[in-house]
Amino acid sequence: MSNKLQIINVTEIIPYENNPRINDHAIDKVIESIKEFGFTNPILLDKDNVIIAGHTRYEAALRLNYSQVPCIYLNNLSEEQVKAYRLVDNKTSEFAEWDFDKLMQELDKINDIDLEMYNLNSINFDELNLTDEDFIKDEPLKTKEKEKQIIYCPSCNEKIEL
Repeated sequence: MSNKLQIINVTEIIPYENNPRINDHAIDKVIESIKEFGFTNPILLDKDNVIIAGHTRYEAALRLNYSQVPCIYLNNLSEEQVKAYRLVDNKTSEFAEWDFDKLMQELDKINDIDLEMYNLNSINFDELNLTDEDFIKDEPLKTKEKEKQIIYCPSCNEKIEL
C-alpha cells in the first residue's frame, strides 16, 4: 500500500459515505470516456480503501462490470488533508478558464471521435458569456475574464469578491 499505481478489485473499494458531489449525470459521460480512451485516471484511496477522489470513475467501472480498476493509495496524507483533498480535487477545475482560440483549433482537429456525448461539438457560447465583439473577423478571440461576484460574509458583513 504505497503511492504506486495498483490494480484493485472493485469489491474492495468503499465509496466515501459523506461525498458531497452528486455525480449521477456525469457517470454516462465517464463511461463513454472510458470506452473511448480507457481507464486512464486512477481512483485515489485512503489506507482503508475508502475513495478520496474518483467516485464517478468507480460508479462507471461498476456499470461497465469491471472487476478491477487502477488505484493509488494516498497514505502520506493526514485525515484532515484527505478531507480537504476530496473538496479541492473537485473544486479546482472551476477556477480554470478557456483560451477560445486554442479551444476552437483543437475542436477543428477532431474528426473521428463523437464529441456529442461530452457536449464539445455544440459548445453553447452564450453560456460562456461571449459577446459579438469577441468574434471580430480576422482578430484572435480574446479570453474572457470571469465577471466578479460580490458576496457579503454572514458573520461580519465584510464584502468579498469572487
